[in-house]
Amino acid sequence: MTLVRNITPEKRAQRELEESEQRSRHLAMKLQHTLDLSLDMIVTIGLDDRFVSISAACERILGYMPGELIGRSYLDFVHPDDHPKTRTERDDLNETGILTVFQNRYLHKQGQIVWLEWNVMLEPGDALLYGVARDVTQRRAAEEDQAFLAAIVQASHNAIVGVGLDDVIRSWNAGAGELYGYTAAQAIGQPMTLIIPSELHSETRLIFHQVSQGERVEAFETVRIARDGRRIPVMITVAAIRNPQGQVIGVAKMMRDITVLQLAQRNIRLLNQTLEQQVRYITGLREIDQAIASSGDLTTSLGLILGNIRQHLGADAATALTLNPHTLTLEYVATRGLHSTMLQGSAVMLTDVLAGRAVLNRQAVSVSDLKTVLLAPDWQQVLRREGVTSYYAAPLIAKGKVIGVIEVMHQRRFMPSEGWLEKLATLLGQASIAVENAQLLQELERSNLELRLAYDETIEGWARALDLRDHETEGHSRRVTEQTVALCQQLGMPPEELVHVRRGALLHDIGKMGIRDAVLLKPGALTDEEWVEMRKHPGYAVALLRPIKFLRPALDIPEYHHEKWDGSGYPLGLRGTDIPVAARAFALVDVYDALTSHRPYRRAWTKERALEHLQSGASTHFDPDLVQIFMQMIHAQAGPEAA
Repeated sequence: MTLVRNITPEKRAQRELEESEQRSRHLAMKLQHTLDLSLDMIVTIGLDDRFVSISAACERILGYMPGELIGRSYLDFVHPDDHPKTRTERDDLNETGILTVFQNRYLHKQGQIVWLEWNVMLEPGDALLYGVARDVTQRRAAEEDQAFLAAIVQASHNAIVGVGLDDVIRSWNAGAGELYGYTAAQAIGQPMTLIIPSELHSETRLIFHQVSQGERVEAFETVRIARDGRRIPVMITVAAIRNPQGQVIGVAKMMRDITVLQLAQRNIRLLNQTLEQQVRYITGLREIDQAIASSGDLTTSLGLILGNIRQHLGADAATALTLNPHTLTLEYVATRGLHSTMLQGSAVMLTDVLAGRAVLNRQAVSVSDLKTVLLAPDWQQVLRREGVTSYYAAPLIAKGKVIGVIEVMHQRRFMPSEGWLEKLATLLGQASIAVENAQLLQELERSNLELRLAYDETIEGWARALDLRDHETEGHSRRVTEQTVALCQQLGMPPEELVHVRRGALLHDIGKMGIRDAVLLKPGALTDEEWVEMRKHPGYAVALLRPIKFLRPALDIPEYHHEKWDGSGYPLGLRGTDIPVAARAFALVDVYDALTSHRPYRRAWTKERALEHLQSGASTHFDPDLVQIFMQMIHAQAGPEAA
């Protein structure tokens, strides 16, 4: 028996099933391909928490290929610290099946942390969990940076304001509220002109335009208006706000209240001005000290003091007067600031001027308005011509004695302050020192002059005594002294050395006081023994004069005037320029005067004959250069007719 069954429908059904599965696989492949194109990571997870499928984005996001993740638990890749949170989210999803969004940290294959934001759902009765993960690492970093920046902005005491390109306030921090008095709610949405003075609107628009065009604008100082109308000086820094594409979308302005800073700067400027004034004042005092110490010129020293009074005490004019106690007058030594020069060097009686009161009462005289006091007509005329309104005079006192007066004058009403008086007192002290020093110097110079006159008179007395002892040489010392000094002047010898030349010439034969009269006054020729004694007189001169300190520089002539150019002289036989120039000059003059003077045993030679004798002795007895200079001097003294 044969059974035959028609299986055509079954074959058809099987073929349709295979075609359907093939279409499904093809659709699944196309779907997976589509999913792999997504930048987000798309996953399916089984109930055992293992990856069932995962898109290609996992390689970009986590560094793993899909095959490395499929079949493994997602918890293997979650940061350990985020395991509890992740399990909680998974349990909640199992219970509610509600779509959830959360963030957790995954570990990249290279070890770095990747923040993922998940969108997950679970269909009821489905064994798979479907999820989409987006890499939000950079977004979270940007959000954190923004949070930091927002915290800094809000915490700043400076006003920080964000303004749109329409010039409308978009953000307003707490510092802006403190500075301007508007809350954020009151300021946001208002135009920026809310706090800008009307006169600065055009300037502000220009700056806003520059920044909005991307130009850099340096920080600048300006003024803004608070809610209560106060004008607040501020320092403003502006910067463009750009979107991720680099386009300017607004302007950020940071405004700092510089009221205290400006006040501090003003105080610093005032302090610097005060310090500069003090430095100039102290420098002026030092210049005065140096002038007093280095210069004996009282006019110069007092002029400096008066200049400092005008500069540092704000005086229009100042004068310095010294007191003559013998004539009871005050003499104007220096003036500053007066147009008239008639006062300089003039003297006034104590009773005729206000300065006299300062002397007589030994205290300052202060008059704020000269119209209220009676003045001598001449003095009143001077003050009126100079426009003086206020007057102050203070006595200069040294060692308990009034020695002068300083007058200080202003062309406006003036009342001296304590600080003004202190500075003036310092300058008055210096003026007193200057006047006292000048007077002491005058006394010293007078005493020195008197002492020098006494010295010279004594020396001249010795010289006259020698002339009286030897009547044949009477007047000789005076004549040779005058001629020797004149010759040394021709040689360019300085005045301080000429003093010693004069003294040496007067005392050239002082050593002869040690020679016996029998030898010194012998009418005939001297014997060899007598010449030995005569030639000792230079040594006697040295022995007599060297102990006298002020005469030591004058010893050249008494000691060496008998030396000769060729070395044949005495006492040491010096030759040429080894002989001091003063002694060489004197030797010429001495012989010339002896030859041109009358002696009992011969008549005086003529000048011409004497000069010929000197010329014949050049290079033997005399310095040849000095002979020529001396001859020119003698001819010049004789005048054109004699020549």
